[in-house]
Amino acid sequence: MMIKLALRSLIAHKARLALTAIAVVAGVAFVAGTLIFAATLDRSFDRAFDNLGRGTDTVVRAKKAFGDELGERDRERPLDASVLTAVRKADGVAKARGEVSGFAAVVDRTGKIVGPEPQVGMDWNADPDLSLLRLRSGTAPRRPDEIVIDAATARAARYKVGDRVPVALASGSRTFTVTGIVQYGDSEISNALTATAFEPKTAQRLLMERPGYTRITVHAADGVSQERLRDAVARTLPDELEAVTGQQTIDELAEPLREILTMLRTLLLVFAGIAVFVGSFIIFNTFSMLVAQRTREMALLRAVGAGRSQVTRAVLGEAAGVGLIGATLGLVAGGGLALGLAELMSLVAGEALPFGAPVVPASAVIAAYSVGLLVTLVAAYVPARRAAKIPPVAALREEIGTPARSLRLRTLTGGAAIAVGTAGMAAGLIAGNGKTALYLAGGGAMAFFVGVTTLSPIISRPLAWVVGWPVARFGGAVGRMSRQNALRNPRQTAATASALMIGLALIGTVSVITQSMSTTVDKQLEAGLTADYRVVGRSQVTPVGPAALTAVAKARGVRTAVAIRSARIKLDGKVQTATAGRPQELTGHFRLAVNEGTAAVKGTDLLVSRTAADARQWKVGTTVPGEFQDGAKATFRIAGVYADQKAISHPAPEMIIDDAAYRPHAPDATIDRIDLTLAPGADAAATRRGLEAALAPWPNLEVKDRETIKADAAGDIELFLQLILALLVLSVVIAALGIVNTLALSVVERTREIGLLRAVGLQRRQLRRMIRYEAVIISIFGALLGLAIGVVFGVTVQNAMAEDGVTELAVPVGQLLLYVPVAAVIGVLAAVWPARRAARLNVLDAIKTS
Repeated sequence: MMIKLALRSLIAHKARLALTAIAVVAGVAFVAGTLIFAATLDRSFDRAFDNLGRGTDTVVRAKKAFGDELGERDRERPLDASVLTAVRKADGVAKARGEVSGFAAVVDRTGKIVGPEPQVGMDWNADPDLSLLRLRSGTAPRRPDEIVIDAATARAARYKVGDRVPVALASGSRTFTVTGIVQYGDSEISNALTATAFEPKTAQRLLMERPGYTRITVHAADGVSQERLRDAVARTLPDELEAVTGQQTIDELAEPLREILTMLRTLLLVFAGIAVFVGSFIIFNTFSMLVAQRTREMALLRAVGAGRSQVTRAVLGEAAGVGLIGATLGLVAGGGLALGLAELMSLVAGEALPFGAPVVPASAVIAAYSVGLLVTLVAAYVPARRAAKIPPVAALREEIGTPARSLRLRTLTGGAAIAVGTAGMAAGLIAGNGKTALYLAGGGAMAFFVGVTTLSPIISRPLAWVVGWPVARFGGAVGRMSRQNALRNPRQTAATASALMIGLALIGTVSVITQSMSTTVDKQLEAGLTADYRVVGRSQVTPVGPAALTAVAKARGVRTAVAIRSARIKLDGKVQTATAGRPQELTGHFRLAVNEGTAAVKGTDLLVSRTAADARQWKVGTTVPGEFQDGAKATFRIAGVYADQKAISHPAPEMIIDDAAYRPHAPDATIDRIDLTLAPGADAAATRRGLEAALAPWPNLEVKDRETIKADAAGDIELFLQLILALLVLSVVIAALGIVNTLALSVVERTREIGLLRAVGLQRRQLRRMIRYEAVIISIFGALLGLAIGVVFGVTVQNAMAEDGVTELAVPVGQLLLYVPVAAVIGVLAAVWPARRAARLNVLDAIKTS
């Protein structure tokens, strides 16, 4: 019986519940879209990596005591030709070949590198069991000056067979003739791989610093498993080499990308949760208003024998129907949102993601219906219980609406939450910085936010009065009525504004944090940037070779050229990243004050920062058992401790090791960057021209001055801000829908009042303006409250992040104030449909409405 009643009520009030369903759709779409996006990328990467490993059953490589980081540029130690001869004789081997690979990037006619990262050069091999290269046109390279390039690169640079093409190598640029166009694999990721293949002997000469192979790939004979082949090959190898299955190689290659994908999915789900939370306010407000408008209907149900639990179930049944419809539509919309997320992330990454056709996993379906139903039912529960408490005698009353409830409990609860939150944030400020401060401040901020949300109906009266003053003062009678409408139901006004408040509170918080980071970086680089110029790769994985270091060091006007190399070592069982170089040169370059010990270290002695020493309880003279990446064991000694230099961008090294001790264990390690300082009296502009001329053979490298370095750091922070704001847009859109919904239901609630106003002379345009003014008051109220909370949170978080280098507090007042008129515009747009609907009401029918 109550199910039928709920269904009939849904049909009867479908227009009123439509916008509520849209709020559910938006939240569910974000959740489902995130899961579809992640599942589709998972599928694409799985296919791509399976494709990359096709035909490779075992790989022989140099041993590494620990794996590489994503984007690490160190090369594999070369394998001798004698190893390939031995591997070919192992049991179960059908084929084996030595592979050569390294950096090689095609340069277009304007001198720019073509194609996405990484740009890979390799030796040509046509065996389909051991190579993914497939000729699409032309012929294989047979001469030292011939190459084949992938189809995507040829298309992007408009090169064709027969063209003479410059190619950037670690050793410099050379020109080759394109003899063929190739396809590298056949997965979605194929177009994201940039490949240049050389004649095999030429590849060894150009891509390897020492004779040998990058690795050896082995194809198994029929009936031989990868594990059996691996074991057979391993028995032929010297101790410094290892054999692993092809599947293990693919898993190791895929693991860093899967970790990034997991973090990205978590980040997106956090924002999806915010959107769902914002939507819950709209659902709560909608059902609260519907219950108030249907007081007589609920009372009549009670009068004819319906129990409280039945009335509760009837209202929850309507909510379940809304949730079910919203979840279904949200799941469908999630597929489109997944495509939008792929475009957004491609824009952030600077290159297209290998997305493919969307995949809808079971988790997306389960999450869509779970979120849609659960959030709707939870948000509607309090209004449903309120409906059940309507007495049967209410059916005899003329007035409609639930009786006003005391705000005393809300005042006490909200006040207590604000007190706890303020204490937590104060404790975070007193604690200084670090994780403890961040946890205290974060917990306090959450309690403070809950308190403000709880007290918002009480705050709404005075704040809405102030916000509405200009409207009442200059808007005439219409303006005064608009402000009075916003004040008449503080709970409704607060609930509507709270959705917008949440979005703008987060936007305000992020704006303060990013502005503080940007100001901090600018000041830190201005005071602590020791390089006048910096030579870097045009991408994170582009190598900087020793030849480039020699070239720029000889340029006129250069006083010092310091190579910055990352060195990965294992200390006490944990992998650490140090900087390898000449210790005294590095301490001088970074202006590091060695407070304990000496900077004149050698061998496996280490210089460490104060933070690193304190965190590990190291002192000068402490010995630490460790290991190099090639597996060589060593005992490292702490020879000196230097003062910390807190920085967000381009921080000083945490540890320093003598390059003379590190390089024998990583002879092919590349340079991360080269820092250059000018000689006294040198002309900066002339020196830059000289550096650019010196780097002409390396179009993959670029020179950056101090201003460019600072602009790049600021650009990274700005990109982060824009990404966060883009992800928060959906929450603001949902909040705008909440304003539309509230105003539309308010029009229904005040139908007789509107009819009477029209009867006494209020014109349609005045009525539309009244509703627009009301929407603007609500929007600005929510914006001001949200931005104020956001500033408080931002200041608190900045203080907690001071230990991590965010030492400067900066509040972007102008940017935050700009959000206020934006909120007003949102209110105006949200009022368009409700205002038109109100203006079209028939006056006599409206007056007769009960």
